[in-house]
Amino acid sequence: MYGTLYRRVLLPLFERGLKGRQTLRYWREAELSQWWDASRLREFQLQALRNLLRHAAETCPAHRERFTRAGVDAGSLHTLEDFQRWPLMTREIIREQRFELRSIAPFRLLTKGTGGSSGVPLQFDLDEASHERRIAMTHRGYGWAGGEPGTKQLYVWGSHVGQVPRWKQLKSSLHARFNRHTMISCFDFRPETMRGHLERWNRCRPEVVVAYTGPLYELARYVEQHRLEVFAPRSIIVGAEKLHDFQRETMQRVFGAPVFETYGSREFMLIGAECERHAGLHLSMENLLVEILDDQGQPVPAGQEGNVVITDLFNYGMPFIRYVNGDRAIAGFEMCPCGRGLPLLKQVVGRQLDVLETADGRKIPGEFFPHLLKEFPAIRRFQVVQRDPSLITLRLVTSEAFTDSDRAMLTAEVMQKTGTETEIVLDFVDDIPLTRAGKLKVVVRELPDDVPADVSATEAVEPGAEAGGRPEASPSETPILPG
Repeated sequence: MYGTLYRRVLLPLFERGLKGRQTLRYWREAELSQWWDASRLREFQLQALRNLLRHAAETCPAHRERFTRAGVDAGSLHTLEDFQRWPLMTREIIREQRFELRSIAPFRLLTKGTGGSSGVPLQFDLDEASHERRIAMTHRGYGWAGGEPGTKQLYVWGSHVGQVPRWKQLKSSLHARFNRHTMISCFDFRPETMRGHLERWNRCRPEVVVAYTGPLYELARYVEQHRLEVFAPRSIIVGAEKLHDFQRETMQRVFGAPVFETYGSREFMLIGAECERHAGLHLSMENLLVEILDDQGQPVPAGQEGNVVITDLFNYGMPFIRYVNGDRAIAGFEMCPCGRGLPLLKQVVGRQLDVLETADGRKIPGEFFPHLLKEFPAIRRFQVVQRDPSLITLRLVTSEAFTDSDRAMLTAEVMQKTGTETEIVLDFVDDIPLTRAGKLKVVVRELPDDVPADVSATEAVEPGAEAGGRPEASPSETPILPG
């Protein structure tokens, strides 16, 4: 009852009447355009891209200079394939030229930032209309999982850190009540706190759960190990961290609800989301142009892994044009049997710097470790650290059930993958600190030749940036209330 009232009356009054925003119009348009055929969507992208490039060349000094050096201009863009001649954009470029990348046109900019594994934040900007479009894409993507605005939602998410003013606490509480959101902070997911989190879950009786993948998987393991009762929601939406098949299977078995994966980042919010067919991640194609490229900037053949490169088609305030976001994904944009024209991103593999290197030159993908360590039930939490090619350290939080036999077996399994020239050290610790956004960084690679990188898709704290959540607005932002 409240959900219908919220969507039909309260949300329009707030968005259009009080705030004067166009979020709901963009949402309605997105609900229609998802059913366009692929050719119509690509033509929409091409026209939007031409407009963006023309705007960037005319009003953004840094982009104009970059285009001139590369010998490209919007007039020469006849197909989306022509776009491959445009220069790539990196975090370093944004750090060095952020203000020159802004448009000189009179936009009211919202300032945002990402945290980073190096401790060096990335500040960037977007205009208000672009932000409204991003929220609209989140409404649509969550809607595929039954999580449209107005549904009763439980968030297993990162919360505010530090001293939060009383007025801000009260405001957040009012927002949560209005939106029907209940928050469980994943900053405090220890065995001794799990039962309390479960009790709050059961009191809430959520229609939809929105969660960081890792903490929700930990809660599922706890519920199953202790044979506890848990209220079954209608669906579960996860993001912020890579979802492995074994995690999906466990969560669906324990919580009795289908799991929907999302992929996003602080820079773009919702990049892709699963529909009811669970065949892959439908891209937010009307907002974003996504490419999968090799290290030389060339398109990767279907089925092979490459770097994720994204262009925001409607951020006119500070255009992101062919931005290398640091993620790795499998190339090949297939179509879904659901009938939507939005192509599928089959799989997000992880971060570029999640690949470890051994002393004898082997490459070990970071995702190897979650698949291996899931076979050791006594390991509650882990982190893989590499600061030298000749040494890999596994930091482990274990229960008393972890035995000497487990230790020997784990070491042998890792060495079978890494070889004998790289030493494997097991470091048993009481806890492993989370990132500032409340997530566990599974792989910490800090080799001497590495360039410090931000964790865009693993440290965003915003609805749709990964799978939901509530942002703390920066001083120049208009806080988002509904959704």
